[in-house]
Amino acid sequence: MWRCQVFLCLMLAVLSIAACHKESEKLPVPPPGLFGNQTQIMIGQRLFKAHCAECHGSVGEGRTQRAARLIPIPPDFRERRYRTLLPGYLYRRIEQGRNVEPYRSSGSVMPAWGPYMNPEQIWSLVAFIRDRSGATQ
Repeated sequence: MWRCQVFLCLMLAVLSIAACHKESEKLPVPPPGLFGNQTQIMIGQRLFKAHCAECHGSVGEGRTQRAARLIPIPPDFRERRYRTLLPGYLYRRIEQGRNVEPYRSSGSVMPAWGPYMNPEQIWSLVAFIRDRSGATQ
């Protein structure tokens, strides 16, 4: 009996790891020539100012009063860690917002922008966020 339980636990662990691996494979791939493209970065900057800056802050402004009241506090994209995050992860996060884990259970208030922005707009935001963080690619 215990062998069966151990086997089932091992199978669940293997399936969980496989599911995580498949999830990372599903990340969207940025269009060629996106990063470093000043037109895309400027489009992303305009979108950021219109839709994101209220919570994430504007370049040189730091945290806004609204952001200081939110838990968890929205990230500041000037942080170095945004230089190395996968672009597809940023895209998916903008697209789905708080609707995916681990953000749903952590209490994120980030809206899903996928219903309101087309893929090109979301990629422009990704280009701006990466440029803002100092990423070179």
